[in-house]
Amino acid sequence: MILNNEEGADLIMGRIQSKMNKIDITLICIVILLIIVNFILYAKIIDKPEQTQQSKSNYSQSHNTQSLQTEEVKVAQTNEEIQKKLSELGERDRMEYYCGEYFKHLEKKEYEEAYNLLYSEFKQNYFPSLEDYEEYVKKTYPSNWALKYEDITRQGNIYVLKLTVIDMFGSKEDEKSQRIVVREDNYNNFVISFQVI
Repeated sequence: MILNNEEGADLIMGRIQSKMNKIDITLICIVILLIIVNFILYAKIIDKPEQTQQSKSNYSQSHNTQSLQTEEVKVAQTNEEIQKKLSELGERDRMEYYCGEYFKHLEKKEYEEAYNLLYSEFKQNYFPSLEDYEEYVKKTYPSNWALKYEDITRQGNIYVLKLTVIDMFGSKEDEKSQRIVVREDNYNNFVISFQVI
């Protein structure tokens, strides 16, 4: 088969484009895979700060037995220590701490502890029983999620935090915006209600 110059050039260009398309697709797949791996690793770091602190503490304790110097990682344990720590924080940090405590209970499936943090009238109106609340949590929140704090407003001792609940293995469409209302009566003395979604 004899091809003229124009047909030969078209054939060669077609083969080159086919090879480039395969290379482009391969590179795009590799980039997407790297993004997913980085996202999962980042999520694990954000999701497990308490474990990291505990492992540092465990390392510190085992290391202390082998050396003469004692070095501890001190985590506030008593209510007075927590109150002192909270008194040194700004409003936004305190509210994020309270929300974090609430969501930590949900993450650990400690539904009764989370339920006890809810404002009593809010519970009566929306979740008259612990079972109702637990059903709502299981239906509403994904199994692996993270929080992104967006905005905070204040009226007296009432704070409204707008946050996004991110499904770690879902898409952008699976994200849910929610408003959390925190009433702080004193440091570490708070109740929560939220926008039912």
